[in-house]
Amino acid sequence: MRRLVARLSLVGAVTAPLVGFFFVGCVQPSTLGNPSAAGGGTSGGRGGSGGGGGTSAASTAPPPVIYLDASMNGPDLKEPEDLTPPLPTGDANCGSATSTATRQPADVLLVLDRSGSMDYSIAEDCYCTQQSGGGGTVCSNTSNCTTRWPSLTSAVDATLTATTGSINWGLKLYSSTGNGCTVSNGVEVAVSGTSVSTVQTQIGSTKPGGNTPTAQAITAATAYLKTVNDNNNHVILLATDGEPNCASGGSSTPNVQATVDAITAAKSAGFLVYVIGIGPQAALTNLQSFAVAGGTGSYYPATSPQALTDAFASISKLVATCVFTSTQPPPAPDNVAVYLNKNLVTKDDLNGWTFGSDTQTIILNGTACDEAMTANSAVQILFGCPGGPPPPSVIP
Repeated sequence: MRRLVARLSLVGAVTAPLVGFFFVGCVQPSTLGNPSAAGGGTSGGRGGSGGGGGTSAASTAPPPVIYLDASMNGPDLKEPEDLTPPLPTGDANCGSATSTATRQPADVLLVLDRSGSMDYSIAEDCYCTQQSGGGGTVCSNTSNCTTRWPSLTSAVDATLTATTGSINWGLKLYSSTGNGCTVSNGVEVAVSGTSVSTVQTQIGSTKPGGNTPTAQAITAATAYLKTVNDNNNHVILLATDGEPNCASGGSSTPNVQATVDAITAAKSAGFLVYVIGIGPQAALTNLQSFAVAGGTGSYYPATSPQALTDAFASISKLVATCVFTSTQPPPAPDNVAVYLNKNLVTKDDLNGWTFGSDTQTIILNGTACDEAMTANSAVQILFGCPGGPPPPSVIP
């Protein structure tokens, strides 16, 4: 008689939502040990990588031993021929495997304006301190004056830290050299799930300087994203503080229409372009047309450090996905239950869950997605068995 030891566990709450896919028994095996620990639908495998976990109720109770088929073991139960359980197939062996699942991240390329004016106050077009050589206008009120580039650095740091696991970040700076209109091919930091510290280091070591070749930067960003083939959604997040220049007429020649054209091309390639405007709105009259061309409607004005941080946070929530994938399909697609913070989520296109392109993909929609995006949220997905009982409304 073949013997399978089944350990069932719950996904604990973590800073970023985790998902556990777990199967419950659909056959009627006899059990030894603690019968309550073997009950289906009350606990799930730990989400993310690894898939470990403890017991679901009495942590000190021994795991149950489930006898699946008398033909699978030798006569001595203490020396089974094979302890490896069979994979679930249709209505056979359901409950013999646990599959982990992961959130599908979005790819976001930061395109950051590091032109000389990023040394200005975030609230006014003036310097917070006297510049070397005595050039430039100093703000009349310097006691509460905050410079744009440090504000941007702080907002990016906070956003990248808060979105680890749900967004893959990359970085494109312009101008590339901090001098003139030069924009190099490629990016400073490639889009990756492990790029956060590299992006933060790169921005932290960057000083403002040069002009504002926004059109050229968007064109380079679009070309780079076309080479990223990871099946994630690709997004450009543009943060700038002024009118684009560096047209063919010279470094100071406005280049607004070329920027709109470059953003339109990015959108046509499948890359939405979100726009944050840093500094007084009077200097950012073109940014609305950029956001419209990029398919995102309106730009985000930021004339204070908090407004800049809020803009990044808002965009991050919009681009982060509520898509979760499993390593294998459920044995019964019509008997799948999704739990958010232990409560059953309704299958609903607007404010519940739906399947994605296949039954290995679960999508949270509307208010369910909003809740899953909050800190300490736990998402658990129960794969029931063919003809099995309905799922409980709440799990422990």
